[in-house]
Amino acid sequence: MAVSSTSSSSGTASIDVAGIVAQLMTAENRPLDVIKSKINEQQVIISDLGAVKAKVSTFKDALRVFEDPNSYNNSVATTSDSSVVTAAAANGATAGSYKISVEQLAQASKYGIAGFASATDAVSLNAGNGFEITVGNTKYSTKGAVTINGVLSSSTVPALNANPTLSDLQAWINGLGVSVKAGTVQTTASNQWALTIEGTLPGSDNAVSYTGLESGTINPAATAVAQNAKFTVNGISFERSTNTVNDAVNGLTFSLVGTTGVGVTKSISVAAGADNSEKVIQGLVAAYNDLVTLYKTLTANSANSKTPGTFANNPTMLGFIGDIKSRLATGLSYGEIDPATGKKSTMSLASLGMDLQLDGTIKFNSITHAQASANGLQATLAKGVKVGYVSDTNSLVTFVTSQASFSGTLSQQIQNQSSSVADLQKRQDELQAHLANIQNNYVTQYSALNALLYQLSSTSNSLSSALTALTNMSAQN
Repeated sequence: MAVSSTSSSSGTASIDVAGIVAQLMTAENRPLDVIKSKINEQQVIISDLGAVKAKVSTFKDALRVFEDPNSYNNSVATTSDSSVVTAAAANGATAGSYKISVEQLAQASKYGIAGFASATDAVSLNAGNGFEITVGNTKYSTKGAVTINGVLSSSTVPALNANPTLSDLQAWINGLGVSVKAGTVQTTASNQWALTIEGTLPGSDNAVSYTGLESGTINPAATAVAQNAKFTVNGISFERSTNTVNDAVNGLTFSLVGTTGVGVTKSISVAAGADNSEKVIQGLVAAYNDLVTLYKTLTANSANSKTPGTFANNPTMLGFIGDIKSRLATGLSYGEIDPATGKKSTMSLASLGMDLQLDGTIKFNSITHAQASANGLQATLAKGVKVGYVSDTNSLVTFVTSQASFSGTLSQQIQNQSSSVADLQKRQDELQAHLANIQNNYVTQYSALNALLYQLSSTSNSLSSALTALTNMSAQN
């Protein structure tokens, strides 16, 4: 609230109301300043907990990639004739060679109807049923009717006007919004136009046919009948509605691009790719070191750092990171449980090229890793590994997942801090309203006092002037 003070240049007594109120409110505002400081501290804690949660989540993802057998089964597919078939292998695809022959490719319906003078040339449609086009199992009529599997449906489509042009028919077909498209094209001369109708999906189940167009002449060379792909893999016959096949061989996707002669086969070979274990391990090391480095920064105290961290006085809030470090240090288990011992085979981190440092981070040892790779490390990792394994429900990845989950330690801490901030903000609003009343009271009181002083000063000046006048009169007499 702005307050102005009166001037004393005329000799009239006054007080600095604004200055006095400001000094009084400085003292009154101290509890509010304390609350604001606490809110800022809590918000920093929430932000830092969010950063830790993000690092934990990144580490969890890297850990899952490290433990996934498919991360190391980076299979590669090659074909003997790319003009017939191309292929790609997913991680974990079974290595081997597959013989393939292609009888026919899948294709979509296609029609070319010539004999029109222009795109605006009038077309003649069947008077009774109009133009009807069937896409798959559904027939659409320019009269508005829709028939599904031979049964008239309650659904309708917009009807075409009574005297349509070639462009009108094209627009009506495209407006159906189904797996068919139409076009109008100029062919050999300015007065030679054609209508094209094409299915947008291959396979006999997506076939397109039409009736009721009494204008134009169909061009056999521009016509194709919808059909499925037919091929054999290792002597087994297949039929698919598309030329991209991913369900004939486990982990293998191939695209048919040409046909083979009778009795002719082409080959698809699947083999293990280059050893990528170093890349996967390096990813895990980087994610882990990022987490540990942030932890060290946030828990630093005056004894070991010039810049104490947010949790310097309360490192237990991030105590679970110590559990991550200790679980990781136990190494990894792999393969199946040995019936004799009831345990899985184990490996230390150091044997993979992951050296634990005194500061808690990990340093990648390329020499150790190269030796392990030469001894079949990738094949071992491809069996499936678990870090910090105790049981199928108790390992490092299950622990980290629980910590990063919505109900985990981090989320609960963030929710608790957020609730605390909400409570403090409520107290802040209440205190600000209370302080506004106090300030208004101070302004009212000191303004009234200032007015009284002004009146008293004015009265005193008047009396002084009157006494001076009387004294002057007496002296003259």
